[in-house]
Formats: sequence, C-alpha cells, structure tokens
Amino acid sequence: MLGTYLSTLVVCGSALLVGQAVLLACGWRRFSWLAPVVGLGPVIAIAWGAVRLPGEGATALAAVGAVSLLCLIALWGRVDGVRDAVRDGLPAGVLTLAVASIPFIVEGRFGVLGTGFNVDMSQHLFAADWLASSVGSEPGLVKQGYPLGPHGLAVAAGEIGGGNLVHGFGGLTIAVPVLAALCSLSVLGGLPPLRRALAATLVALPYLVASYLGQGQFKELLQGLFLLGFALCLYEFRSHAPLPLARTRTTDNDARSLPRPPRAGLGRDDRRRALLGGIPLAAIAVGSLYSYSAAGLAWLGAAGVVFAAAELVRRRGVEEPAAAIRRAAVPVAIGLVVLIAGAAPELGRVIDFQGNAVKVANAGDSAEPPFDRPQRSERGHANGAGGGGGRDERFNNELGNLFNQISPAEALGIWPSGDFRVDPGGGAIPAVGFYVGIALGAAAFLLALGRWLRRGETAVPAALAAAVAIYLVAWAVATPYTAAKALMMIAPLAMLITVGELTSPGTMLFSARSRRELAVAALAAAFLLGAGVSSLLALGNAPVGPTDYSPGLARIRSVFERQPTLVLADAGELEGGHARDFLAWEARGGDPVCIARASGERERRPPSGIRYVVTTEGETEAPFSGLELVRTQDPYALWERRTSVDGLPPDGERGNPSHCELVGS
Repeated sequence: MLGTYLSTLVVCGSALLVGQAVLLACGWRRFSWLAPVVGLGPVIAIAWGAVRLPGEGATALAAVGAVSLLCLIALWGRVDGVRDAVRDGLPAGVLTLAVASIPFIVEGRFGVLGTGFNVDMSQHLFAADWLASSVGSEPGLVKQGYPLGPHGLAVAAGEIGGGNLVHGFGGLTIAVPVLAALCSLSVLGGLPPLRRALAATLVALPYLVASYLGQGQFKELLQGLFLLGFALCLYEFRSHAPLPLARTRTTDNDARSLPRPPRAGLGRDDRRRALLGGIPLAAIAVGSLYSYSAAGLAWLGAAGVVFAAAELVRRRGVEEPAAAIRRAAVPVAIGLVVLIAGAAPELGRVIDFQGNAVKVANAGDSAEPPFDRPQRSERGHANGAGGGGGRDERFNNELGNLFNQISPAEALGIWPSGDFRVDPGGGAIPAVGFYVGIALGAAAFLLALGRWLRRGETAVPAALAAAVAIYLVAWAVATPYTAAKALMMIAPLAMLITVGELTSPGTMLFSARSRRELAVAALAAAFLLGAGVSSLLALGNAPVGPTDYSPGLARIRSVFERQPTLVLADAGELEGGHARDFLAWEARGGDPVCIARASGERERRPPSGIRYVVTTEGETEAPFSGLELVRTQDPYALWERRTSVDGLPPDGERGNPSHCELVGS
C-alpha cells in the first residue's frame, strides 16, 4: 500500500511543481490548476530520458526529484494564491484518490490492476522491467518503438517504494485521475466546497474512465488527461485573451469601434502570457507524444483547429480574421518550436511505431502480429515465443478484450453495469434501466451544452467536437477495440460540460423557484446520482491481480514454445489473486497452456500429454516424478519430462488456454 501511494505522490508532486514553474516562466504569477497537466508531460519526458542512463530507475527518480526541487526553489515566494489553492484543491484530490483506490479496497490488496479483465499490463511490466534492469534481449515493445514514457516514470516512481514495478504502475494509474480532478478546478473552482469536490471527482472518473482504470489502461487515462488539460488551457486563454480595438461592419459602409482594451495597455505579465501561451500547450503535447506516440497529437491538433475556427466565428465583427491569425501566429510558432525540441529525442521511435501501429490496426487474426499480438495455430491456440507471442481468441486485433462494439452512450456517464463491455440488459439491471440512464445522460448533457454555447464558451465544446469526430472515424474505418479507446477520450469532456453546469448554485433543488427550475434541479440530482453509481460499479468490479511481478516466466517461454505445458500456481493466488489469466498470458508460448493449483504431492506422475511443467513459487524439488530441471528464472522453474510424453495433449477450450482440463491427472 505504502509503495503505491508514495508513487502517486511522486507523480502528482513533480507534475505540480514542474507545471507551475513552466507557467511562471510564461507569465502566470498566481497559482493555476493548469499546472498538474502542464507539468506531467515534461516529467514523463525527463523520466524516459533518465531511465536509460546507468542506474536506470534510481537515476530517473533522482532526475525527476532534482528538477522538482529546482522548480520549488524557483517558485518559492514568487507565486500568489498557494494557500487558497491548497484549501480548494485538497478535498477534491483526496476524494478522487479515495475513489480511484476502490479496486484495491474491494480486493483487499494492492496489485496488478485489471488482471482477469485485460492482459496488457503483463507486456507493460515486462518492458518496464527491462528498462529497470536491461537484463536479456529487448522486449518487443521496446524494439517496435512503442511509447514508453509512462513506463520510465513508473520505474522511477516505483524506486521510492523499493523498486516494485507493480507499485510504480499502480501509483501512476491512480495519480492520473487525481491530476485530472485538480486541473478541472480551473473551471469548477467557483463552486461551493462539497459540490466542487464531487464535480471534480466525476470529471476525473466518469464511467468509461473508471472502466479503463479498472483494466489498468494507464496510457488511455493519460491521453484523456492530456486532451482535457489541453481544452482547459484553451479555455483559460479564451477567458483572458485581450481583444484589441477593432471595427465591426454594420449597414452600408458605416462602422463603429468597440470598447476593447488596446494591446498596448496590457501589463508585462499579460504580454508575456499572450506571447508564450503556446508553451504550456506544447508541454502537454510532449506528454501526449511520449505516452501515446503521434496518434495522441491527433486529438490535440484537432481540438486546436476546431477551437480556432470557433473563435474566428465568435469574434466575427469584433476582429478581422487576418488580424486574429497574425496575433496568434507567434505564440503558435513558439509552441511548435518547443514541441519539436521536446519531441526530438523520441522522433525515431515515433516513426518506427507508426509503421507497426498501422499493421496492428489493419491486421486480422491471421496477420503477422507486432507488439506481441497473437497468431493462432491451425488448432486455434495462441502461440508465440520470447518477446513475440500472442493473445488468445478473446484478445484478437479486432475486438481486443471486448465482446462487440460498445455503445457510444457510455461516454455520457450513466451505464448501470460493472462491466462496460455488456449490452443493455446484459447484467443484473434490466435493459430498460440502461435506456433510462441513456435518456437521462443525454438530456443532462444537451441542457448543459446549450448553456455553455449560449455563453460563448468554445474551448471545451471544441475539444469535445474533435474527440467525437475522431471516434466516428475510428468507428467507421478501424476496429471496435480502437473505437472504444477513442470513445473514452470523449467521457471527461462530456462530464465536465455536464457537471460544470448542473452543479452550479442555480440548479440545486433547494434554490428552485419555478417549475422549470425544479425540473432542471431534479434532472441534475438524478444525473449526478446515476453517474456516480455507474462509476462506483465500474471501480468495484475491477480485478486486482498479483502483488508483485517477475519477468521470469516471459523470459523462459521460448523453451516450451508450442509444447503442452502445465503451470502450477499457489491456490490462493488462483482463487483470490486473478493469477489464472495473468499466468496464462505470461506462458502463452505453450500450446496448449494449462493452469492448475500446486498440490504439494511429489510421488505421482505428470499428467498425460504434458511435456513441460512450470512451478511458480521458487520450488527446488520436482512437482512430479520423472521431471528434470531445465531452467530457472526466479521465482519460476521449468521442468521437462525425461520420458516420452504419453497420451494426447490436454483438450482445452479452443483459443482459451487458461481453462483446459488435464487428461489423466
């Protein structure tokens, strides 16, 4: 527990300090809740660069700590409003951290998030272990240019808890919603304390985000945070952007001047903010690139383009489009220079990754599988070796771990199921409950969106429109697995628009003065209750796997590739630790792989059809008679049958190696 929360503290603390220092350099003299998301990008880049130096994780932690300390020194006494910010932000941060910890609380332990729900964390742990130790050959993710910035930060953060990678990734994963809640206060900060904390927590953990946290999908959480933060930066710039004295056309050739403050009257800090406003956006984009590769920039770029178009329309008649473009050109150019400079060390890997990403996006089950994607043998079992290997049929390139295409209505925040993959009526709640939730979410969102647009708020709706457009493209031309990730990016923006409006003082039941106000207040209360319960269901259903991780099984699986293999595990880990799916994925080179509990009996013969046996608890004695020790990778030991293999291989469920029956056992 302590290691996970110390890792969270490292991520949140360093992001806050570095982000506020960046903002201070750009003219922000008062504390801003944009700091967490602005600082996270540079922190990820620093950790990724330092983890590849001698000392690996310790060096990365030292680098992050040193930069954070320098930023603290630079900030000391130069930033106003820190005490007020702590008072306003602490309840939201603590509440969000507590809610994000629900999977660990329900399971009664801290471990690998998502085991039994999504197997991807195994690959991330394997790659991070190589970064932390550089032992063995490069894993597939490293070779293929996969974005490993978050892995470097997880390695660094895990060092403070004794080098436990599970704690490092767990701390990073639950830190992301905390940072999202804090940065949302740049919009929600004017709410009363309790409503502010509740609204910020809902923005940080809407239903789909909670579901992805429950899978341990930290990359998607990070990209969603960067998109949210990018939109909030645009919101801040729009709210404080000076409009120069301009002319608006009326009838015929008459014109009048509008009373806007002239640019020459701006203070020094205001001029610096106007000139360097692209740098915070570039810092966010750097984090997106190091976390999600070039694909991450698509959301940010689209949001920027839609926002710019919306602003040109909004200011029509107040400022000539050519003048607005000229005024924005220098800040945008400075931001692009900073982005290119920050991305330069990663560009080679970005280029490598894009080619592999296209292969994955277009591949069917029979395609050659990059990124440790699966390839099925003729018998239907997943097979692969070493850094390659595959998913079984439950994790193919088309669906990933989904059952089918998920409903876009889930992005509205109300879906009364602990499993986001189910269709309406697929859980304990009847289908009508889902449709009522969809109607409630849609009504609340449309009401709130209309109010935002009537006020002329363009930044967050523009980012939402860009995310919706990308989702529609993904839905039309990509796989359901890819479309589901694109849908998740919509959820925080939609929730911010909805709760930002429905938690305002005028929508509370006790303040309603008319039937219309009473109806709006009732809608707000029902939505907040439904959205909150939905997120809690998703988090409460999230599985938590092993408390530690060793890459040993992944490193020895090339020995038993395409051979009938039995993995013996502790009964408690199988029953309560979700180890079955985790071990099946780690040992996926076997064909088939059977998972069974270790009985402790040493005299009986190996089960029929089994050639290799893997023990998982550091055993030094053969689990069956007639076995010979082949290889060890602590805590795993690989044993091979000395005599010929009798009988047929175990007849497991097609494509599902974790649930096969042992013949003759």
